[in-house]
Amino acid sequence: MKTESDATQMHSSAPRAEDSVCPEDLKSEHMITGRMAALFIDSKLTVIVMIAALLFGIWAILTTPREENPQITMPAAAVIAVMPGAEPAELEAKVVRPLEALINQVSGVDHVWATARDSGALVTVQFKVGENKEASLVKLADRVMGGRDALPPGVIGPFIRSADVDDVPILAVTLVSDKYGDYGLKRIAESVLDDLSGLEDISTTAVYGGRERELLVTVEPEKLSAFGLSFAQLKLALAASSVAGPLGNIMEDGKEASVRVSDFIESAEDLRNLVVGMSPEGRPIHLKDVALIADGPDETRTHSTRFGCGLSGTDCRGNAGEVQSGIDEKESVTLAIAKRKNANAVTVAEAAIARIERMKGSVIPQDVGVYVTRNDGDKANDAVNTLIEHLGIAVFAVVSVTLVFLGLRAAGIVAITVPLILAITLGVVGLTGFTINRLTLYALIIALGLLVDDSIVVIENIVRHYGLSPIRDRADKMERSIVAPGEIGSATLLATIAVMLVFASLIPALSGMPKQYFYPVGFAVPVALAASFLIAYTVAPWAALRWMPAPKVKPVKSREAGAAGNENIPGGRLGSWYSIPAKTLIGHPKREALYVLILVLLIALSFAMPFWQLVRPSGPGGPSPEFGVEMGFLPKDNKNTFNVTVEMPSGTPVEVTDRAVRDVAEIVSRIPEVRNWQSSSGLADVPDFNSMMRMSPEKGSTIGAVRVNLTDKKSRERSSIVIAAELRESLKSVSAKWPGSTIQVLEDPPGPPLKGTLYAELYAKDPELLRWLADKVEAEFRSTYDMAEVTNTAKVDRPQIALSIDREKAIRAGVLPALAAHELKALTDGSVIGYAHAPGERLAQPIRVEIAKGEAFDPAFLSGVTVPGFAGVRVPLSEIVTSTPGIEPREIDKKDGIMTAAVGGELASTTPTYAVLDLDRRLSGLALPGGGTLATGNLTWSDERPDLTSSRAVLLWQGEMRMMLDSYRDLAKSLLLSVGAIFLILVAYYRSFGLAMIALSAVPLCFIGIFPGHWLMNVQFSASSLVGVTAISGVVVRSSLLIIDFVIDYLKAGLPLKDALIDAGAVRLRPILLTTLAILLGSVILIPDPVFGGLAITFIFGTVASTIGTIFLVPVLLNYYFAKHPYADPEGGVR
Repeated sequence: MKTESDATQMHSSAPRAEDSVCPEDLKSEHMITGRMAALFIDSKLTVIVMIAALLFGIWAILTTPREENPQITMPAAAVIAVMPGAEPAELEAKVVRPLEALINQVSGVDHVWATARDSGALVTVQFKVGENKEASLVKLADRVMGGRDALPPGVIGPFIRSADVDDVPILAVTLVSDKYGDYGLKRIAESVLDDLSGLEDISTTAVYGGRERELLVTVEPEKLSAFGLSFAQLKLALAASSVAGPLGNIMEDGKEASVRVSDFIESAEDLRNLVVGMSPEGRPIHLKDVALIADGPDETRTHSTRFGCGLSGTDCRGNAGEVQSGIDEKESVTLAIAKRKNANAVTVAEAAIARIERMKGSVIPQDVGVYVTRNDGDKANDAVNTLIEHLGIAVFAVVSVTLVFLGLRAAGIVAITVPLILAITLGVVGLTGFTINRLTLYALIIALGLLVDDSIVVIENIVRHYGLSPIRDRADKMERSIVAPGEIGSATLLATIAVMLVFASLIPALSGMPKQYFYPVGFAVPVALAASFLIAYTVAPWAALRWMPAPKVKPVKSREAGAAGNENIPGGRLGSWYSIPAKTLIGHPKREALYVLILVLLIALSFAMPFWQLVRPSGPGGPSPEFGVEMGFLPKDNKNTFNVTVEMPSGTPVEVTDRAVRDVAEIVSRIPEVRNWQSSSGLADVPDFNSMMRMSPEKGSTIGAVRVNLTDKKSRERSSIVIAAELRESLKSVSAKWPGSTIQVLEDPPGPPLKGTLYAELYAKDPELLRWLADKVEAEFRSTYDMAEVTNTAKVDRPQIALSIDREKAIRAGVLPALAAHELKALTDGSVIGYAHAPGERLAQPIRVEIAKGEAFDPAFLSGVTVPGFAGVRVPLSEIVTSTPGIEPREIDKKDGIMTAAVGGELASTTPTYAVLDLDRRLSGLALPGGGTLATGNLTWSDERPDLTSSRAVLLWQGEMRMMLDSYRDLAKSLLLSVGAIFLILVAYYRSFGLAMIALSAVPLCFIGIFPGHWLMNVQFSASSLVGVTAISGVVVRSSLLIIDFVIDYLKAGLPLKDALIDAGAVRLRPILLTTLAILLGSVILIPDPVFGGLAITFIFGTVASTIGTIFLVPVLLNYYFAKHPYADPEGGVR
């Protein structure tokens, strides 16, 4: 291997550092790293350690659970209470407020949402991120059930239902067939789930879609009245029809036998023959005399689910349950499967799919199509495998750089150290209970340039020491292999600790969901760096001793003082090139001052790129400036799926909702990249973490959804981001066709889930003011630049028919008002009053009693229903009941005890930062009807709570803007903590505040490249970019430390200050460039990534800018420092 010799001749006035300091002295000065190298350099233990590390890593890869993203622990629970007949206002006062008071006593609660609606209340409790789920639920149940006396009599409940990320299905399998219909498919799906229940690590399972078997009793009011029966009597007879239970024990033939009554309804025929009363003549009245009885699914559908095959859906054509491309949809149901906590999503999904495949032709008929429509295990595996490929490419690139600079054998040593470091890191990750996910592997790719840095620096210095003079024998080579790492040991150890501190500071600094999301970065990178340091000072010297040949030593040229033109600058050709501008700059005060001024100006211009839009005269709204860089939380990610939700105006029947959903599906069917879709009406899509965070309703006649599955993102040209943006435009025609509808294209967020991109929470005590304000804010949203969708939780009023009993007329007619009310309630209830137990069925069949649709509030119908009077005369209900059209009482929504509404929005392509600031500027101080102005807030570094004592109405910004502010605040805190800690360590190491400040001068230089890099690559500056800024602060200090340490070593050896500055820069230029190129090539693979592209750009452009600036700025600042504070050597001389 050909190596440039760094051996040079000194000025006549001072010896060269390499000549004046003997190896023994260097070894004694660096005991830690020197002893590490000495311990392993000629030991068989080294090979054992290498093998053990590799086995450790293999074990981790095979056993550590995989998931796409880190799991976010955020326990939540729903508290449900029912108060029959109570209106929302009464429920809010008598049920919601006492429950809120009880819940506020529970520690660890973050927010409490409450909804009071007709006859029921729902209180959703969200605990703080990271709280223990089981402990939180126990505390909540203890308080709520212990305070049950605070609720009024007649309240049913409260019931507590937990909600957690572990409840979100990881696998969805759709069964498709028009032959069996949704009723038959649901029965097949339930049988499939029975056979899946024995699988290990499966927690909850559910079937979405399909109708249940039930016995439906449709009462004919005219016949009921003709027989003199009331509806209440009929229901009472039905409720008492199914009797079963143990009666006790008897003795029979000297043996004890149990006695049980078993009088269940088993079939529709049993119901038809059921006696429900007696006629005046004493003849029994059977149920079939007054009602129609049907066995099977309810013909009046409350929901429907269908499956469609897209233009790219080759997997759903030519198979069972074949679906034609286009708008051809078939009946379907979906099996949803969730895994247990800490289970491996990959193995759970694979085991479930394998068992379902074996059921085809037996449990699942051959003519039923089976399609996997969600597989988080597959997504996790794909994400992990893709990143492992990227990691391999990055390793190859880094080794290639080492090959160019240091030769084949040195590159081979680096190539050996990388898998050892990665193996140790993955082993520790698996051992500590973490999963292998995108963030874990991103962390390793980010750190790759740093991981090889220690090995590169050690090997480069070993090569340099080999070339100082001819190697006499193996002992001499071994000694140099120990001395070389020891010489740079303090600087590299300090630099490694600095970078570890930077990444580790993410853990205490971050909070909320971003903390759990970015936690793997803060944990895995320090572990990898520690492993890198250990391997660099144990394995690298061991390998260098055996495989690195002794280079040819070039003859040392003499250099007389003053013969500057003939000086042989150390560092080889790179050092000679470096010395040309260095000599021109260093030692010339005016040039040095101009250089520093130019750097400061470049930093200022760079910062103007993201912040100019905030202060420009035209305001923050509108398109970005020509050289502007947008700031946001995290960019959207390219996914294989997204969801379209449909919400119709309140009171819309499911049949109308279904037509709107079909219109959406028709447009979806035209997209070339669509593989398949599932549409649902009256029912939400299979839940995911995002919908759980949004607290989307699960069912209702006004909701619908279309889940769109695209072809794999690796094979398609257009990203899901572009496809979703175009679909939003296309769906505007559907929204116009169905006035009052809200149609949203929801993309899975790249990071923690959000309630909305733009999300304004409105607070007021007056419900009418809240409604007015919600409509006003919605109008402002719609007029905002780049706004694509707007939602408003303040729904339009729903019509209601109010039935009231005229008590005076009832008494005059001889009817007890309570009896009339009971009959009226029985008529309008339409509930399940019992269960049948058909032989061979796995579940009991509900017996539902109802009257014909549309007759409940018809005055003509009420005249046909009679109630008994005092004198035995039956009185028609129409004579004592009045029907009045009106408006249904509005639901009352609250957050943290205050009445609230919310307006949300989605932007087509821009980040929400500037839209929020523009909206806030327009809405702040808005005049309110009745006096007062609107107060806006929550755009500061801390999360605010509404204060209605100073304003009648408050708007607080949430959504992505709040998440961005929280993340930026925490990451800025992390940056300050890490830089502060590094500064203190440097002060302790150098015993100088000035030298510590000079070492940190490299940090602001990175901004010269960061913002222009984002502009050049057309990528927004995001939270991942800021993570990169935090991380790079430790990386760039590393180069400063090595230059400063070598300058001090040269000054100790007696070199003049200017020569020491130039020579130190020349000697360290090669390893600095090697480190920079390693970081650049290690990170470049991440640039196309929508989420972590910003981090890669920060690393690449920031490191390059800082490196170029540092190799000249640090010598310039050191020249100024040592001119003011001359270096004093141990003998008392001054340099």
